[in-house]
Amino acid sequence: MTGYITMFDAVDIAQIPSGATAVAGYVDGNYQTASHLAAMLPHASLLTIAVTAADDADCLDIETGDATPADAAGWYGRQRARGITRPCLYASAGLMESSVAPLIRAAGIARSSVRLWSAHYTGAPHICGPSSCGAMSTGADGTQWTDAAYGRDLDESLLTADFFGTAPVPAWQEAMMSALPVLQQGSKDAAGRPFYVRRVQVLVSGIGRWNALGSVTQLNQDGVYGPATAAAVKRVQEFFRLTQDGIAGPSTWAALIGG
Repeated sequence: MTGYITMFDAVDIAQIPSGATAVAGYVDGNYQTASHLAAMLPHASLLTIAVTAADDADCLDIETGDATPADAAGWYGRQRARGITRPCLYASAGLMESSVAPLIRAAGIARSSVRLWSAHYTGAPHICGPSSCGAMSTGADGTQWTDAAYGRDLDESLLTADFFGTAPVPAWQEAMMSALPVLQQGSKDAAGRPFYVRRVQVLVSGIGRWNALGSVTQLNQDGVYGPATAAAVKRVQEFFRLTQDGIAGPSTWAALIGG
């Protein structure tokens, strides 16, 4: 598929194609493949994986016998502190939907600051999300869609084009987004105060027109965050691969202003 990245990983790294441009390997556990992959494929993008939350890497493996969903927030914070711009969390699509995504939301982690790598073995290349397989209500950043690529004992993942991007979000921008109010259904603009709800409605409508998002462009800009505004925000959140909760929080404000 064009415009995406193909990534491989395997316990036996001899199974990985010699021309692979992106690979994933473990820094701990029974199969410590990361350093071997770095030497074998020096020009490939490498995603390092930790299977326990006590170890540092680009990605935390959350599955039975490895790290748990409860480990995610603390591990994420430690990786951010050591300079990883968008730490990655790996889990099955079902576990990602039921536990991992809700826990990172509860921890106040912006969706744009974390990569979600799901496992969903459909046999067809895809990235989990509401508009693809439907296994997740928010779009993942990559999906491991088979464990038998090329008929081998080989995992293959499809990743978004910016999966390995490391451009940091400026501190001033994070502070600005966090300072904006969290708006949801029932919020209203008040006389004599900044018209935040109307600003959301204007931005949502503009993005809808620019990207042909249908009924979003017809949103009434009345300063009242009603069901229509919440539905329009959800549509734009889907477009930007954010959690579709209809709430204008920091990550949604960032998408609206930058979109």
